[in-house]
Amino acid sequence: MLKRLLITFLFLSLTSIAHAADTKEIWITPEASDYSRLATGLAGSNITIISSDEIVKSAEKDITEILKSYSGIQVRSLYSGIDGINSTIDMRGFGEASSSNFLMLLNGRKLNDLDMGGINFSNIPLSSIDRIEIIRGNSAGTIYGSGAVGGAINIVTKDSSEVSDIINLSYGSYNSMSVDFTTSASLDESTSMMITGKTKETDTYRESGDYDRDDILFRLNHKNNNFKSYLDISSSSKNQLLSGPRVIGGVYAYHLCNLLSSSRTVKHVGGDYETNADNCNSTQRDDYANEDSNSIAGGLNIAQTETRNILLDVSAKSKEQKAFYAANGNNLSSNPNSGDSFIETTLDNSQLSLVLDESMFIDNNSMVIKFGGDLSSTSYDSNRYNFEGGSVGQVYDASQDSQALFIQASLSLPEQDAIMSIGFRTENTDFYGADTVDTNISGFAYATDHATLSTSTNNNAFNIGFEKILDTNTKIFTKYAESFRTPNIDERIKSTTSGSFVLNDQTSEEIEIGLRYENATLNFSGSIYSMDTENEIQYDQSKNTNLDPISREGINIDFNYRATDTVRLNGSYNYVDAEFTSGSLSMGTGTYLYFGTRYYNGNETYGYLTNTAINYLGSDSSANQSFSLIGNKVPLVAPVNFRLGAEFDIDSKTMVLIDLQYVDEKYVSNDQENIEPKIPDYYVVNTKVTSSNGPLSFSAGVSNIFNKKYYDFAVSSTFHDDPHFGTQSVYPLVERNAFISLGYTF
Repeated sequence: MLKRLLITFLFLSLTSIAHAADTKEIWITPEASDYSRLATGLAGSNITIISSDEIVKSAEKDITEILKSYSGIQVRSLYSGIDGINSTIDMRGFGEASSSNFLMLLNGRKLNDLDMGGINFSNIPLSSIDRIEIIRGNSAGTIYGSGAVGGAINIVTKDSSEVSDIINLSYGSYNSMSVDFTTSASLDESTSMMITGKTKETDTYRESGDYDRDDILFRLNHKNNNFKSYLDISSSSKNQLLSGPRVIGGVYAYHLCNLLSSSRTVKHVGGDYETNADNCNSTQRDDYANEDSNSIAGGLNIAQTETRNILLDVSAKSKEQKAFYAANGNNLSSNPNSGDSFIETTLDNSQLSLVLDESMFIDNNSMVIKFGGDLSSTSYDSNRYNFEGGSVGQVYDASQDSQALFIQASLSLPEQDAIMSIGFRTENTDFYGADTVDTNISGFAYATDHATLSTSTNNNAFNIGFEKILDTNTKIFTKYAESFRTPNIDERIKSTTSGSFVLNDQTSEEIEIGLRYENATLNFSGSIYSMDTENEIQYDQSKNTNLDPISREGINIDFNYRATDTVRLNGSYNYVDAEFTSGSLSMGTGTYLYFGTRYYNGNETYGYLTNTAINYLGSDSSANQSFSLIGNKVPLVAPVNFRLGAEFDIDSKTMVLIDLQYVDEKYVSNDQENIEPKIPDYYVVNTKVTSSNGPLSFSAGVSNIFNKKYYDFAVSSTFHDDPHFGTQSVYPLVERNAFISLGYTF
């Protein structure tokens, strides 16, 4: 019903272009400001621009903390989410697969990798950011390509000549210490350079969760009357202990060593078959995930004429990861255990983008056209061992190359006070994946050798959007867009059929309408949308599969209100209804006994004879039954989350900020059946004071001031049987904590 209403509004918007309003304004000119929302070329989309002034007010926040203050973005954090590491951004409600359904970009260059290793936000210092562009929905797929299904976030940085020399020192709870600096220099009238660095270490909220990292970035800028260029060289190093999950609903003896109710802070110590929690073995080896990354990027912006720019960007990145995961039975006295896993992965990526940006007039109507192409090449090599220094048991060798052409045009219609945009992209992707297994190596006796896959696919993206002025304060906007994404390597490794890399490409279509209102005291933006996906890649009982289709409907609202000269209120509201519209799960039929308990074979939902299947899934005790997913909600998607904030000016130099964030309850990962206990809803209140006096700046704050005990990620047991029903692994998040920071601008 909502989709039909949105389509009707889109049609009415098209016809309304023929009628003029009283207020005349040319929205796009050849000199359009880079700060303009419409400079993206995606008129009709729900886009937010976060300015550098707003970023400055967010002292001691990382990028993910800033982003989740705006509608349409949910953030899930593991291991306390330090610097945004192990945090997942979810746009449009994609749950488990959310990290693969949005794009994070730096100056238009993709930061998402072929794997699911996460994005390094720490290597983007806040002081170097000029603005952040949040593009909700899939219209950005025409410009940026595969993965921009839920949306895209583009971080635009300053030139070296625009940054100040700054040093910041910070100390906080759990022995958290950090130092970051930025320094710049002019080499001549046309050339400037910048060096920025950061080092941070913390014990974190959880035991055996220590984290430290070092980042450094060198930037060189050159510009004259018609030529701009940049060169970025960066290096990052991260070491992190993984404290693992705690357990709720445990029914077996070894769960006594990991119960959330006994401790929220200690690490997960694996299986320990003790009947007394006091006897739990705490000598299991620490899990860890370390990463070293180096990249170089460069670009040219050539102004051929007053109305034509040519933009060229090239980049190369190399990432090396090492991770160890201890099996339940691991302990220091019996290392290694046959179930231990040590992984070494190298990922290399190179990108090239060439864009022609042309501004022109057609019958007094201004038009901006972006026409360009992208090339991307990624290689992935991963060696799997039982332990460090052991023999290789399994090797994954994969590569993915893509080539794309796109065009995005925006036309201003001043006589109708409207703007229209349209875009199209075609992208070809070649994937190769191979896998070799040595079953003679300990820990790999039962490993599956994936069949080699070499495949080529082609996908298209499309968008059309409109915006219209109703009066001097009010604008309406609407868009229709189609987008796509190709599977990443981690999804292919755990694909539907054991021993197969095969997954289909995912496609989506979306329609959205919204309204913007702005006057001297109020800035409001709101929209409603409807999205359908086909071949959606979803996590399903320890494997990944294509589910067809899934629908989403939602509301996004953001506002800023100046109550008085010294008091400002702001907030956001996000509602999303993500549900399966087809698909089914098979109930287990084959059984086996283990320690007197009956289990059901295969990647199936609860066995047809179990009490769980009979009571919750409608089983009639006959074999070969299936459970329909139609109408079920997508796990890990909170239907509602909102934020309310207030800013108080104490004087011209000092400001106090109070922030309340609420996240609704949601189904746990691996619970497509929607029968497990939900992740509880929660609210968190943060407060902060900032002050500046000449070159000296100061900030201090308390997060989670009411000491809320909460978590935002949990996964149900992969054993789908009666004894494991309700058993979940959860990752408790940080309780009340504080920080203090000093900065000096030279």
